[in-house]
Formats: sequence, structure tokens, C-alpha cells
Amino acid sequence: MLVESVSPSLLATMGWSPELFAGPAALAIRAGLTGVTLEEMGARVLEGWRASETPGALTYDPLAATTPVYRQANIGSFRLLLSEPHWTSPSITGPWCVQPDDVVLNKLAPVRAALVSSNAKRHPVDGNSIIVRGLSRPTAAWVAVCLNYAGYEQVLIIESGVLKRVGLGALKTLRVPPVPSAMEGLAARLRELLDETALTSENLHRVQAEALAETAAAQRPMHDLRSGQFFSSRTVMNDNWLPSWVALRAKQADLEDEDGWVALSELASFDHRTRLSSTDDRCRALRLSDVGEDLLIPSVERVSSSEPIPSRTLAKPLMPGEVLVSTLGSSFRAAYVDEEEPPQMHPVDSWVRLQFRETPAAWALLLSTAPIRAQAARLTIGSIHQFVPPEALRSLRLPPLPREILDRWQRAVERHHAQRRELDRRWSALLSEISSLFHAIHRPFISPQVADLEVTK
Repeated sequence: MLVESVSPSLLATMGWSPELFAGPAALAIRAGLTGVTLEEMGARVLEGWRASETPGALTYDPLAATTPVYRQANIGSFRLLLSEPHWTSPSITGPWCVQPDDVVLNKLAPVRAALVSSNAKRHPVDGNSIIVRGLSRPTAAWVAVCLNYAGYEQVLIIESGVLKRVGLGALKTLRVPPVPSAMEGLAARLRELLDETALTSENLHRVQAEALAETAAAQRPMHDLRSGQFFSSRTVMNDNWLPSWVALRAKQADLEDEDGWVALSELASFDHRTRLSSTDDRCRALRLSDVGEDLLIPSVERVSSSEPIPSRTLAKPLMPGEVLVSTLGSSFRAAYVDEEEPPQMHPVDSWVRLQFRETPAAWALLLSTAPIRAQAARLTIGSIHQFVPPEALRSLRLPPLPREILDRWQRAVERHHAQRRELDRRWSALLSEISSLFHAIHRPFISPQVADLEVTK
């Protein structure tokens, strides 16, 4: 049996929890003893904006309902995960609004730390997030590297009780090793990638805003069924008499008659839905959660699962030029398969595959807009009304647009996908270098004989 001795001085520094004496936490503590705390580095540790949308609450602020906020879900490893509201101009100012080179982390485990890009809008982070501010760029990047390691997370939350949560005091007193000299160059490359990624996403957002404007121009409110409505006979069909479906047919008839909108079935063909009969090690499954708001099919390394279930996975792998739409009405989304699609990637049966004759990326852009999503939401069935029958998607109405607009959107989406794939390759290479540096700095503290290491300053 392996026995490791812990000196009284180290025991006093580490605390009494057995989890701190071995494994990632012990490694992080031993390495941190060679450096100083975040507070001694000059960092300011700030809590996020605590504001409630509920009138009468102690933290009520009327701006809370309309102000874009970076929440825990928007914090990824090393970078903020931006969504549509975050591209608007900031509406408030305060210490809880992000600034370039801030380190932002979420309080609840698992902890993730992001470095803020200069292209990120200066919106506030919410009260479940923390800002570390006032560090130089290489130091801030090194702190983010350490915070994304499981050992430092364990040190932060080990004494937080049942709710594994990072406290401001624990973060201030967290020790990290001295910043390696190589971190200066890596931090500059990290900041450059963050800026380029944010700019690429913002360019796509502008095109998405144009698509939304085109679909919203003919947007009409849905019929309110609570007070009763009469509809024409052509909207009441034998396939489905659900009130929500009848109301949607009435709206689609108006869009078709008054604005010339066209049924999706006239624009695209629906591919067959044969399931996989068997799988091999090369097959990968594309789930709904793998695709975000950017229409991009992720690389193999970024998909949530690599184990397709044959009975729930479509047989044909993804092909360039295809458009995918989800059948999940509560989170309806679209994706465009570009020329660099991951090999042997098979969509699960919650995706519907479409083949457009021309400009497929532009039509994918339109399918992802809020008015089209609202149509899909009306087509959901079942006890909890979540999924849309694949055949029902044929009835979605889309606006006819001039070819020059569709061509421009096609080029914009293809350009975005190409830039994102190049950025992802650079991200992978950079993170590999950062990981190698991190492990090189911490490798000397792995062996048991360094357990008696004293604090050195």
C-alpha cells in the first residue's frame, strides 16, 4: 500500500479534507505554493450583476428585463459563447460589465474560465458569475488556463458545502504558479484568436439580421384562439384538426395570398429517412445539441457523442450542400453542410434532410429565423407538444427573394463556415500548446517526495 507523508506546514496550508492530499487538487496546491495568490497579483475579484426582473424584489431593476447579460451558459473554456442578444450595443455601465482581458468564470461546478475579447460587447455578467480584473494579458491568460484545470476547480469548491460553488474569498486566495515566459506569446495568439472568432460571428449575425428583416416584413400575429375564431373551410383539413394547426394554416394562407410566400415542399426535396443497419468505428452521430445558432456542423472532436444508435440514426452520411432542420419545435434550428463536412457523420432521426436546387445556405439562413421557428412551433404534437412530424415541415412557408440577395447570403454563410473551420484548427493547435506548457509546469509536483514542499517567496 502506498503511503504518503504530509508535513504539518503543508497540512496547515491545504486544510484537513482528505481529497486535498492526493490527485489533481494536491497537484494544484503544491504547484501553487511556488507562486502567489490572485489578490497578491493585484487582481480584483468582482461578483456579477445581481438584478431581478420581479417588481418588489430586493434586487429589482427595471433594466434587468431588457439588458443582455452573459450568463453561466455563455461561459466556455477560454472564450465567451455569444448569442444573438450579445451583439447589441451595451445599455448599462458598471463594474460587472466585462472589459478586454477580464477573466470570467461561472460559480457552479463544473467551473469554466473565459478570457474576454476586445470585440465582445461590454454587457454585464450575471450574479452566478465572477470577474477577475486588473491582470496583465499573459497573467490573465495563465490564470484562465489554471482555472480550466480540474485540480484548481477542486481547490476552489472543496469547502463550499453541498452546493459546489466558487466563493469570492476562495478565488482571491487561490495560488497559481508563476507565469511561464512562454505564456506571453501564447497569450497574444489567444487574444488574436478570440478577436477573430468574435468578428467572424458578428459578421454572420449581420446577415442573420438581414434575413430576419426579410421574414419579419410580412410577419403577422398568430390568431389568438382563447376567445374563439372562425376559419375558412380550406384551412380545416382531414389530416389534423388541432386548433393550433388550423390557425397556422390560416396564417400560411394569408402569407401565400398576400405576400407570395412559398411552401418549403416547392423549394426543396426531402431526403429519405432510412436508418443505419450497422455501425463501425468511423461512424459519428450528429445530435441536435451539436449545432448552435451559426448553421455550422461541428468537427468530429466537438460533437457530443461518437456512438450512433442504428435505430435512431439516418443511414446516409452528410453530403455537401445539404440543409438540416430539426424536428424539435421548442428549439427549432437549421444547419448548412459545407464542403468540409466531417467524414462519416450521420444525423440522428431528429434531423430532416433537405436538398435545395439553388443557394441552400441562404435558405438555411431563412429557416433559422424567428418567424419560421414560430410556424414550426405550431406544428408540434404529442402530450408535451415538443416534436414536429417530419412530413409536416413541408407546409412551412418561406418568402420569395431576389436571386442577388440569396447569392450574397450564400457567399456570406460559406465564407463564415470556411473561416470558422480555419479558426477551429488554429484553436486546436493553440490549446494543444497551452496544455503541453501547463503539464510541463506541473509535472515536477506529481511525485510524492515533493509533498513536503514549503512555501517559497
